[in-house]
Amino acid sequence: MKRIATIFFCLFVLSTSFAQEQNFKEFYKSNKDRAEVSLNIPSFFANLFISDEDTDEFAVFLKKARNYKVMVFNNNLSSVQNDFKKFVRKNNLKTLVKVKDGKERVTVFFRETKDRIKEIIVNVHDNKDELVLLGIKTNLTMDELSAMVEASTKNNIASN
Repeated sequence: MKRIATIFFCLFVLSTSFAQEQNFKEFYKSNKDRAEVSLNIPSFFANLFISDEDTDEFAVFLKKARNYKVMVFNNNLSSVQNDFKKFVRKNNLKTLVKVKDGKERVTVFFRETKDRIKEIIVNVHDNKDELVLLGIKTNLTMDELSAMVEASTKNNIASN
């Protein structure tokens, strides 16, 4: 009886840990047919196209990024946006920042596991025309993310 209980407990723990690990990859797979453009790019390839001048404050991020998934939607915008909102709620994604400029909105979400940021998802959309989703697999600490945001903020203030 103890063995059966132990087996059920182990299966329960494994199933809940896998359920919590659902990530943007699952959303990407289930919605890529609805997208006008969907790209899955390894970081070593994508980072080749990023200018060295733009990487100072993001150097740690670029080293720890493993994969980029990009989706662009021009139709079914409200349907996809509703599905994405459900995905965010279901997976308890945390909001890092929200920016609104006129009709355009940018929201950055992240998924944290054991004090590590495992994924960053950027949602860029306007109310009518287009939705762009960018999912980035990473392995950052909160301190690394804070330092990156702080450095970026200082650079933006200094350039203005």
